[in-house]
Amino acid sequence: MLRFEHLSKSYGGRRVLPGLSHDFARGAWALRGPNGIGKSTLLRVLAGVTEPDGGRIWIDGVPMEAVSGAAKARLAYAPDECPAYPFMTGRELLDFVAWAKRCPVSSEVLGIVERFGLERHLGTRCGAMSLGTQKKLMLAAAWIGTPAVLLFDEPSNGLDVDARAVLIELVAQKRRQAVVLMSTHDHAFAQAAGADIIEFAGLVDPLREAAPNIHT
Repeated sequence: MLRFEHLSKSYGGRRVLPGLSHDFARGAWALRGPNGIGKSTLLRVLAGVTEPDGGRIWIDGVPMEAVSGAAKARLAYAPDECPAYPFMTGRELLDFVAWAKRCPVSSEVLGIVERFGLERHLGTRCGAMSLGTQKKLMLAAAWIGTPAVLLFDEPSNGLDVDARAVLIELVAQKRRQAVVLMSTHDHAFAQAAGADIIEFAGLVDPLREAAPNIHT
């Protein structure tokens, strides 16, 4: 459901992604590796936020470069640091994501909004929300549509105990139908959600030479 081949990315001459290849079937997967190894960069590239220098990506069998945007419609991404939409209200953000995916904000998503305690924030501008509230809003938005691949960067960061428990349950359920790929230092969260650990270094294409001591 998620496949990438020979992904590479460099910043200022530093090789961050040294040619990564993998094929993920449905399930939950937690990337493991030291800080600065490139986990967040990989997620941004897979999400289409950052352009790779080389390589190809397929989402649910559809290449990312497809003009139709069909691949991105089957993709959800929640970064660690939420992007700034300061003038959008919570409801406007959900509607915007639904518009981009050409689907409605479903009753399932509204149920997740309720479970995260976000109803009273839907009329609030994102710039006036706490970081934790913004994080919960972005996570709720990830369930809009029928994503085949969900990408989460440190998803439990900034969540209160109740929200963390809700997210564990949601990921544990979603992994039965989709790929959930996350970068997290919260190993208890990954274990509770039923995620399998995958070593970031194990994604390096053995036919390519990885540059040592690369930092993002």
